[in-house]
Amino acid sequence: MIDAINASVASEEKLTGASEPVVEEIYAKLKESGFDSKQVTTLEFNSFLERKLWPGFETEKASLAHLITIALLINEKVRDGSVSAWDSVAARKEKFSGYFESMLELWKSGRLTLREKSHVLQFLINCFQSLEQDFVRECCLRLTGLQSWFHLNDLHREKLLSLNKKLPAFWKKVQKKYADPKTPQAKHERNFMSELLDEFLASLEKFGELTDLGVEELSYLERCIELMIDLLDQLPTRRFFRPLLVDKHVVVRCRGSKVAQLPQARLVNQLLGILRYYENFEIDDTTGKPLSRREVTDLHYERLQLLQRVCFQEFSDNPSLKQIMLVNVAKLDTREALLEHFEPLPFEVLKVLCAKVCYLDVSRDTTLAAMEQKVRDAMAAQEAQEAEKEAAEPKKKKRRKKVKTEEEERICKLLVEILVNRLERPVMQQDDVMKMPLYPTEDLIWDPNLVPEEHYSGDYTLALPKLNLQFLTIHDYLLRNFNLFRLESTHEIRDDLQDQIPRMKASADQDGGTHFSGSGRMMVPLGGLEVMNVKRPKVGEEVPSEVRAEVRWSLTGVLPQIREEWDTLREHDVIFLIRIKAPEEPYDGRVADLTVAEFPEKFGVVSVRGAEITELLDDEGNVISDPNPAERKTPVGDGRVARVILDPAQYHQDLEAMASGKAEIYSNLNLVLRRKPKENNFKAILHTIRSLMNNEDTVVPDWLHDLFLGYGDPGAAQYWKLPTTLSEIDFRDTFLDEDHILESFPDAEDIDVPEDLKRPFKLKFEAVKGTGGASTLSSKRPQERVIASAYTLPNMGPYPECMPRENSIRFTPVQVEAIRSGVNPGLTMVVGPPGTGKTDTAVQVVNLLFHNFPDQKIVLVAHSNQALNDLFEKIVALDIPERYLLRLGRGIEELDAKQDFSKWGRVNHMLKRRIDLLAKVERLADTFGLSGQDVAYTCENAQHFFLHHVRYRWEEFHKKLSIVGKNGANIHKVLGKAGTKKRRLDEEAAEAADGRQNEDENSEEVKRIREQLLSGQKTVISVLFPFTKFFADAPQPLFPSESHEADLEIAEGCFRYFENMFREIEECRAFELLRNGHDRGDYLITTHARIIAMTCTHAALTRSTLVNLSFKYDNLLMEESAQILEVETFIPMLLQNAESGVSRLKRVMLIGDHHQLPPVVKNRAFQKYGHLDQSLYARFVRLKTPTVDLNLQGRARPSIAELYSWRYKDLGNLPNVLTDDRYRYANPGLTYVYQFVNVEDFEGRGESQPTPYFYQNLGEAEYCVALFMYMRLCGIPAHKISILSTYNGQKALLRDVVRTRCSWNPLFGEPAKITTVDKFQGQQNDFIIAT
Repeated sequence: MIDAINASVASEEKLTGASEPVVEEIYAKLKESGFDSKQVTTLEFNSFLERKLWPGFETEKASLAHLITIALLINEKVRDGSVSAWDSVAARKEKFSGYFESMLELWKSGRLTLREKSHVLQFLINCFQSLEQDFVRECCLRLTGLQSWFHLNDLHREKLLSLNKKLPAFWKKVQKKYADPKTPQAKHERNFMSELLDEFLASLEKFGELTDLGVEELSYLERCIELMIDLLDQLPTRRFFRPLLVDKHVVVRCRGSKVAQLPQARLVNQLLGILRYYENFEIDDTTGKPLSRREVTDLHYERLQLLQRVCFQEFSDNPSLKQIMLVNVAKLDTREALLEHFEPLPFEVLKVLCAKVCYLDVSRDTTLAAMEQKVRDAMAAQEAQEAEKEAAEPKKKKRRKKVKTEEEERICKLLVEILVNRLERPVMQQDDVMKMPLYPTEDLIWDPNLVPEEHYSGDYTLALPKLNLQFLTIHDYLLRNFNLFRLESTHEIRDDLQDQIPRMKASADQDGGTHFSGSGRMMVPLGGLEVMNVKRPKVGEEVPSEVRAEVRWSLTGVLPQIREEWDTLREHDVIFLIRIKAPEEPYDGRVADLTVAEFPEKFGVVSVRGAEITELLDDEGNVISDPNPAERKTPVGDGRVARVILDPAQYHQDLEAMASGKAEIYSNLNLVLRRKPKENNFKAILHTIRSLMNNEDTVVPDWLHDLFLGYGDPGAAQYWKLPTTLSEIDFRDTFLDEDHILESFPDAEDIDVPEDLKRPFKLKFEAVKGTGGASTLSSKRPQERVIASAYTLPNMGPYPECMPRENSIRFTPVQVEAIRSGVNPGLTMVVGPPGTGKTDTAVQVVNLLFHNFPDQKIVLVAHSNQALNDLFEKIVALDIPERYLLRLGRGIEELDAKQDFSKWGRVNHMLKRRIDLLAKVERLADTFGLSGQDVAYTCENAQHFFLHHVRYRWEEFHKKLSIVGKNGANIHKVLGKAGTKKRRLDEEAAEAADGRQNEDENSEEVKRIREQLLSGQKTVISVLFPFTKFFADAPQPLFPSESHEADLEIAEGCFRYFENMFREIEECRAFELLRNGHDRGDYLITTHARIIAMTCTHAALTRSTLVNLSFKYDNLLMEESAQILEVETFIPMLLQNAESGVSRLKRVMLIGDHHQLPPVVKNRAFQKYGHLDQSLYARFVRLKTPTVDLNLQGRARPSIAELYSWRYKDLGNLPNVLTDDRYRYANPGLTYVYQFVNVEDFEGRGESQPTPYFYQNLGEAEYCVALFMYMRLCGIPAHKISILSTYNGQKALLRDVVRTRCSWNPLFGEPAKITTVDKFQGQQNDFIIAT
C-alpha cells in the first residue's frame, strides 16, 4: 500500500500540481486503509502537500478527495511538530480563504462519513490553535464573531448587549449585514457554529439509540468537545462563542444523554469535565478581566434573584413555587435543595422556567423540540389508551392519577438538571486544587486514562489541558501547567517504580508476609514509619496544617557507592513509601509485556505514598544532611532515620478512608524509593504553582502582562516603546575604539564621535526631529542620533589587581543592539544560533547593569548547571568583584570552578576575606606605630581606626599640600610635622604647637629634599604621602614623579584603595555579627549578593523561602530559555512579593534558540497533545514578539555551519573562522571536514533493546571508538574530542567500549565527554563524533 502511494507521488514528479485522478486514487487507498497514519506519514515525507496538493489546488475544481487530503497532511504536520505546519501553506496563503470556505461547505453538504468529519474537526482544531498565522486567524475568527448571536435566545442577547455600551452599536451594523446573508461566506459566518452545536446534540441523541457505540461515533463526539474546549480557552473565540454554548446547555445535555452512561464513554465524560470548567471559568468575557470570588458570588445571587422574580411574575398562584420566592439564598442554592423544589414540577412549568431563567426555549431547539414532540405523542397515546379503557368500563368513574411517560420523565429530568446546573452554588476551581494531594498515589500512577502510555500517536483525543498561544488569565495559565506537570511527573515516577520494584524480587513467606530477596540501586526495604506530629488545621480548613513522621531503613550489605548516594539525600528531597503484598505466584515474564493497569496486580503493589525529607540522621542521631559541607558529619553505622513531612491532604483522605472501614496504610508500608535529585523536583514546583494560584500578589510587570497571556501588541514590551527607555547609557568597555562605535549603529541617522576618543564610552541617543519619539502605536523605531563621549576611570590603587579588567571582544552591531536592549527596561529576546556569542552578550549586559545601577540586584537563571558555569567564568573575568556573586543550588558541586560560588562557599569566603582584610588593617596600624591597640580585633574597631587615623592622616596630608605648594617652597613649614607631631586633643595646644618652629629652614634634610624637588626626582606628593610604608609591597617606585598631577592621582588611588578596603570590611561586619551559618547565608542572599544565579529548577524549589526572606531583585536574565518549560520560566519572574500590587521587575532578558532542542518531556501524549514541551520563549516567538537575531557565528568552519545555517535568518561567519589557521587547514588524518558514515549490521546485529526503549547499536559504538583511537594516533588531543549519542542506551554502551578499549591505555585515554545530545546542549568541542 505504501509503495503504491510512493509510486503515485513519483509519477507526478514533473507536474507543478497533482492531477485529480492521482489524488482520487491516493485518497481511495487512504480511505480503504481507514486513513492509516503510516500512509499519511509517507505522503508527508514525500512532501505531497508542498509539491502537489497545494500548488494544484483550485477552489472551484477541488474534489472532496483533494480537500480532505490537504486537511490530513496539515493535521500530520501539526502532530509531528518538527517544522512549522503552515510554512508550505503560507507560500500561497491567498488560496487558504477559498480552501477554508470549501471545507465549511463540504461539512454542510452531508457527503462526509463520521471518520471524515473527525478529520475535518481535527483540522478546525489545528486552525483555531494557530491564530498566530494571519491568514488562518482571518478565516477562523469570522466564525466566532458577533454575527453568531443571531442564534441566541432573545432575552439572553438583550441582556448581554446591555452589559456593554459598545456592543449595541456593533450589533446594529451586524444586523444590517447578516440579517439576510447573500453569500455562502456570510451564511457560514452567521450560522456555522450554531449549526455545528445543533448537529453535535442531534448526533448525541441519535447515538444514544444505537445498541453498540463504535469507535467512529466516539471519536466524532470527542473531537467536537475538544473543539468547543479550544474555542472557550482563548479569549478572541470565547467572547462570542460561549453565549451560544451556554444557551444550548451542551454540558448538562451531554451528561444527561444515554451515551454518557456507557462505560466506553469515559473519555467523553472527562472531556465534558474540562468543557464545564472553561464554560464556568471566572472571567469577564467582554473585558478579559478575571473575576474575584466576590464578583462570582454576586453573579450567582443575580441568577437566583432572577429565578425568584420569574416565579413571582409567572407563577404567583402556584403553591409549590411560593417557597422559592421567599426562601433565602443559603437554603436554596445547594443541589439537594434545588432538586427538592424542581423535581415535582410538571413539564410545562419547567419549560417556562428554563426559557426565562436559563434562556433555553425548548420549542426553538431542534433536538429538544423533537423530544417535546415525542412527549406529546406519548401523552396523546396514553390519553387515548385511557379513553378506550373508560369506554370499555363506563361504570367506573374513579379519577385515575396521571402517570408520567418515559419520554416525559426524561425531558423533565433534563430540564431540572439544566436549572440546577445554572443555579447551584459555584465551586471555585482554586479550592479544589488546594485540596488536591501533590504526591501521586497508586490510583493515579497506574490509571492509563489519566496518565497515558509513553508512546502517543496523536490519532485520538485526550482529556488533557493544552498549552497554546493564549491563556484566559494567569490563574488559567498556572492551572494548565499544574495539571500537565503533575501528570508528567507521575509518568516519570511510574517509570522509576516499574524499574525498581521487579528488582526487589518480592515473595510471600510462610506467615503470609512479604520477603525481598533482591536489591535495587534506588530502593531498599523500609524498617518502619512513625507519625510524630499532626498539627491542627488552619482556620477554615479541614486538612491538617502539617504532618511530620520518621522513616527508618538500613543500608547493611549495600555497596559503598550506593550507600554514599543514599547518604546524599538532602532537605526537600522526595522519597516514596510503597507497600508490596507479594502475589502467590511471582511474575516471571517481561515487564515490557505488561500493560499499565496489569503491573500493580502482577507485582502486588498496594499503596504508594510520598514524603519530603527535612533531615537525615545516622545511627547516633547525627544530622548528615546539613547543606553546609563544612558542617556535614560522616555517617555512623548502617541505620538511617529520615525526618519527613507527609502530604497533609493525602493523610486526611487516608484517615477518612480508614474511618469508613478501609485498612490502615502507613504501618504496612515496606519499601523506600529514592529518585535522582535532578528528576525529583516535581513536588516543589507543584507546591510553588499552587501557592501562586492562591496568592493575589501573583503579578507580572504591567508591560509584560498582555504579551504573557498572548494578547495585544507583541512588540509592546520593547525598550524603545516604553516610557522608561534610557536616553544615555554608560557602555564602559563595550566598544574597543571609535571605529567600533561607528560600525555598531548602521541604522542611526547620525553618529557624532569626537576624535581621539578612548574608552570607556558613554553614548547619548536623541530622536531625530520629525520622526517622533518612542510610541507604542508605531511598529518601526524612530530615527535617532548617537552622540559619543568618554571619561576616565579613577585610579583604584597601586596594585596590579586594582586595574580594571576590560572587555576584549569586538561585538557585532546585532550584539550591540542586544546589549542596549538588555540594559534598557523592558523585554529583550535574543535568538542565539550556535557560536554567535550569546553568552558573551549576556555577560556584557550583566556587567553594564552592575555598574550602571549599583542599587539593583540581578538574577541569572539557566536550564543547566553548565550554562551557569559558563556565565560565571566570563563574569569573573570582567570588572565585577567576585564577592557580589552567588550561586544557589547543588550544581556548584559538579563544576570545575576554582572559586566556590555556592551559598556556603561565599559565606566561608567572606569570613576568610574578613581575616585577610583585618590583617591588612593590623599591618597599616603597625606603620603608624599603633601596634597592640586591637585596631583589627573586629570590623567595628577597624572602622573606628579608619575614621580616627587613616582619614585624619589623609586630611592632614591635603592641608600640608596646600601649605607647601606645588613646587615645595614651604616644605620647611611642614617637614618636621611629618611623622613626628602627635595628634593633640586640646585645640589650643595644637595651635601652639603649630606656632613653634621645630625645624631649621637651612637644615641638611630640608636642603636635600629641596634639591630632589628641584631636580624632579621627587614631588611634594611623594615626600608628604603618609602611607608610603604600607604600600612598600606595591610595584615600585610608587610615585614616578613625572608630574605633580600624576603623583596626586596615584595618591588619590591609594586612598581609594583604603576606602574600598574598609568598605569591604564594613560588608564583612554582618558576617561577624551573625553567629549562625543559616543567618549568614540568608543575609548573603537578601542583602549582600548583587548577582545571584540558579537553575530554573532551584528557583521553583526555593521560591517560598526567598519570598519569606523578603528577597528583592530588579533584573532577570535567562539563558537557554528555549529549553525551559513554560512554568519554569514563569516562576523565576515571581521570586519576590509584589509591592502594592505592582511587580518590581524592570528587565527580563530571554536568551535562547527555539530552533534547537525544546524542553525535555518524556511522555509523548503530554508533549504532542498538551504541548508541555513548548517553552515561554518559543511561544513568544510564535506570537511574533520582536527578537534580536545574532547573525555571525565564530565557532565552526563555514562548511560545517552551512549544515544548519538554513534554519536561521542570514547567519554568516565572523572573520576568525575565515582567517584563523585552525579553520583554514585540514584536520590531521581526516579527508573531510564532516562525513556521514553508514554502519552496516555488526556480526549480523544492528539496533537492539536490552530493556524497553534502551536503544543500542554495537556496530556504531565500535566504529565511533575506533575512529576516536585513530584520531588520537593522528595526534589530536583527547580533550578536544567528544562522542555524542541521541540515546541513553548508546551512551552507556559507548562508555563500556571506551573503558574496555582505551581508558587503561595512556596512548588513547578517554574523550572529553561521552554523553547525550541533550546533555551536551550549550557546550562545544573541536571534534564531535555522533552516533
